[in-house]
Order: sequence, then structure tokens, then C-alpha cells
Amino acid sequence: MQSEILKAVYDQHPDLEPPAEEQEEPFTNSELRWDQVRLPKSITEADIDAAILSVMKPQWRKVAMIVAKASERCRQLGLAISDEALAARIQVLAEAGDIEDVGDLRKWRFSEVRLKP
Repeated sequence: MQSEILKAVYDQHPDLEPPAEEQEEPFTNSELRWDQVRLPKSITEADIDAAILSVMKPQWRKVAMIVAKASERCRQLGLAISDEALAARIQVLAEAGDIEDVGDLRKWRFSEVRLKP
């Protein structure tokens, strides 16, 4: 009933109608591939993998969340690495079957990863 009343009001006064919510288009956060990443000599792939895996859970989590948490973990450990490089490493872990993934991992907010059960 409320929606019928609102429709009648909006029909008579279209300027009162709130704007239609636009569907957000998934965007690519990073096209960086791991083979394009150059790590400082003081950082190894194992260091990066450990930081990423330490913030993951067996439950599905958005790649954006894992990148943010892994980035913070890397800062705590003194590992200077970009978010884009972390995301590229997550792709490597997924491609190797070390973690599970769904979606296009380049689109951080629209894909998810988890530890294997």
C-alpha cells in the first residue's frame, strides 16, 4: 500500500522522486601480473605468501578485504609491497590451487578467496 501511495505522489510530483539507484559496474582494480612484480632483495615470495595466508580464513572473503588485511600485515612485518603486488600474488596462489577463488580476481570487490577446507 505504501508503494502505491508513493507512486501516486511521484506521478503528480516527479521532482520528489529519489534518483534511481544505479547498478555499480565492476571495475578492475589491477591488471598487474606477478611476473611483472620486482621484489626488493630483502623480501621473498614465501614472506608475501605467509602474510597473505595469515589473514585468510576458510570462509569466503572479498579479495579487497584480503588485500587490505595483508597490506596491513606486511606493514607490521616491515615488508614494503604494494596492494597491486599482493593481489597479483593472490592470483598466483589461486592458480596454483593453494587457495580457492571465485570471480575475476582482478576485480577485488567482486571476487572472493578462501583457504581450502
